[in-house]
Amino acid sequence: MARPKGSKNKQPVNSIDERIETVSAEIDRLQAALKEKKDEIKALKSEQREEMHKKIIKAADESGKSLEEILALIRS
Repeated sequence: MARPKGSKNKQPVNSIDERIETVSAEIDRLQAALKEKKDEIKALKSEQREEMHKKIIKAADESGKSLEEILALIRS
């Protein structure tokens, strides 16, 4: 029997187009997930900063020092 000419692994053009679409869709999905995670990190950092502010205010209140005294300590 004669073998057909061409590569055994040759795929139809539409199959390649479908694979390109699939990979592109996956890239879009991953980029959306990445953006979501970056937004999550941003929110967590904001929450962390807010907690730090609360701790500083609590420590300042508990110290009994005036605002001017605390600022002088920080600036020195």
